[in-house]
Parts: sequence; C-alpha cells; structure tokens
Amino acid sequence: MGFESRGARTARLVTLLSLCLGLSAGEAHAERQHIVAAGQSLEVIAKRYKRSADELAAANGLNKEVTLRGGQVLTVPADGVVYVTEGQTLSTIAHAHKLGTLTLAKANNLDPGATLHIGQRLLLPGHAAIQKQTAEEKRWGKPKQRGVAKLYRIWSRESLTLRLVDTRGAVRPAAQRQMRELLRPRDSKRRKMPNLRLLGLLAKVSDHYGGRQIHIVSGYRQAGGFTRDSSRHVAGDAIDFRIPGVPLTELRDYCSHFANVGVGYYPRSEFIHLDVRAKAARWTDWSLPGQAAVLQKPDELEANNDGSEAPAPKTEADIPEPAAEAAADPPAPQPAPN
Repeated sequence: MGFESRGARTARLVTLLSLCLGLSAGEAHAERQHIVAAGQSLEVIAKRYKRSADELAAANGLNKEVTLRGGQVLTVPADGVVYVTEGQTLSTIAHAHKLGTLTLAKANNLDPGATLHIGQRLLLPGHAAIQKQTAEEKRWGKPKQRGVAKLYRIWSRESLTLRLVDTRGAVRPAAQRQMRELLRPRDSKRRKMPNLRLLGLLAKVSDHYGGRQIHIVSGYRQAGGFTRDSSRHVAGDAIDFRIPGVPLTELRDYCSHFANVGVGYYPRSEFIHLDVRAKAARWTDWSLPGQAAVLQKPDELEANNDGSEAPAPKTEADIPEPAAEAAADPPAPQPAPN
C-alpha cells in the first residue's frame, strides 16, 4: 500500500464522518447532527463547527456548563440559522450579521419589537437556510383555509377537520373541547384539556404544510410505566405526530423555530414530539415503540452508516400507542426545564 498523505487521510476521514452522519456535499447547509465522543465538551464541538458554545447549547436546550455523554446526539445549526442565546434581541442579532432589524423580523414573520426566547430559531436573509424555507413554502403550497387542520388519530382511526384558530389567531374554545376528545388516551375515560398554545402551534404546522393531514400518535396520557408524573403529556402540554409525505427531519427543523418548545426527534418510532414549556429543549431518541428512551445511536445503525430507520408497521393502527407514547417523554439525562 502506498503512502497516504496527511491531507488525503484527513479528506478520507471527513468523507467517512459525513457518511456516518448521513450528510453529503449538497447538504452542507442543512442542520447537522453530531454524535458526541467520550470526553467531548460543548466548547470543543462548537469550535469544530465554528459556532459558539452558547449557540450550540441554545440549539439543543442545554446549559452551557452541561457534561455531555458519549453517544449523545446534538443538533448543529446550519449556515444562516441562529439560535437565540441569553440577552440577545432582534436588534443585536441583526447588527451582528450586518442586517437591518426590520429585514430580520420580516424574514422570520416577527414584529420588530418582538421579545425573543433562549433557543428560538431564526433564519438569516441571504443564506441557503431561508432560501430553503421559501422553497418549502412553495413546495407545500398554501392551505385552502388557514387555521383549519385535518387530523387523524391513529389508534382510534378517527378523522377530524377542525378550525383550530379564529381569524385573529386565537384558539377557539370549541376546538379545544373537540381536541380534548381526540387526544384522549386509549382504554381510559380520563380527559385533559390540551394546552391552548400547543393547539395554536399545531395550527401553524398545518398551515405551513399546506393543510396536509396530521397523524397523531400521542396526546394526553396518564402517568405510569415509562410515563413520569412530570411528563408534559400528563399535563396536556404535548403531542406526538407525523405528516405523511413530510420528512421527519424537515418537520423537526420547522417545529424547532417556535419559541419555548420542546422538540423530540424519534427516527425509529417515526414521529416528532412537540410540547410547550418555559425554556427550549431538543433531543433525539432512537427507541423503538415500547422501549424506554435510547439516547445513544444503536450499534446496528452505526454499522450501517446510513442512519436507516426501522421498517414502518403494516398499518399505522398496528402501533401500540401507549408504548409509542411512553418513549416520548424528554429523556432523563437531558432534563426538561419546568
């Protein structure tokens, strides 16, 4: 075997790393995932991707001083994507990126005087990320009626078309009552009024994806099994869902731009978790339906180097909802702020 130069060896390692993370040259502007190696810190990882530790922490709903675990998966912001850190305002972010405050606000559908929250996701005009968002909006089209969502409850096979918000964007009380019924757990007479802000966000998701039907995996559930008393599902503050035809990674990234939310990515159970909370949180869970949280990427997926997902069930109704729901709690190693 001939001598391999240091440059060639480095290029080969970068190529292998890209394959392991499911990236390609054409996806350089997409949000990436970094699998933490033993002993790595936020500072080290942030430096590698030319980001600040504060921003990397905000993007993942973590404290800057947190001790990372080997195998933990972190979201690395793409070029043109900013996650708000402590003390930042639209004005300071715009100034740091040589933009006008009005320009930045308009690009993110915000009022120029809007109060930002730690972990909130913003797009910078002129970058691939916002061009991608514009293309996505054209791709999915406009909904026939804004604020009207088409919903499908997997375990009960119920379909519901419902106006969630009025013309002012406020959640309708009648819609909240109907959602209480739709989000009920299987085999229980208990009900819980869903969080109003959560329903408002669900309306935004529906509008963004052209009014496509939202398949609900989990809503309200009672404590027990893997579901802790502190679970936001127990409080009526969380929902697990997917939209057929919309990639989970794309749905995850869109939900991540909401302020003060928890977003969980479940590639093997095939859903996104969305909840409302005081401080943003992000996590990836590799568990299959019925399993406890699995925060470290399984060896068999590492061996494939393709991030392949488990085959889908024959029908969605075959998924045991309580099991799928149980895996959806924010994992203990990344505690969810109250």
